[in-house]
Amino acid sequence: MRIEFKIEGGFVFLPGLNKPVTIDTEALPPPEAKELQRLLTKSRFFELPQRVSKFSAKAADYRQYKVMIENNDGSRHTVQLTDMVADPHLRKLLDFLKAQAAPQLKKT
Repeated sequence: MRIEFKIEGGFVFLPGLNKPVTIDTEALPPPEAKELQRLLTKSRFFELPQRVSKFSAKAADYRQYKVMIENNDGSRHTVQLTDMVADPHLRKLLDFLKAQAAPQLKKT
């Protein structure tokens, strides 16, 4: 499974954050890959609509996240959300992806 994770917006524009980060589950240590799969299942990621959080003018300073997951069979699902995500399972998935992306973002 391949995940493309992109962070946009926020109070301060940081160009390095606008580059998508690719997370390949085959490159993750087995415990992390298993945790990612658990988080995807708990958050019901593949059942989510394309936009989860409300996008409004009042939320202009919140970061927005685009998560595209491509399964090994070639199927894809993309979800956009903001820092205002309310579902605790989806919040944990977002936190996991941010932690996985952080080392790659520091390189830019």
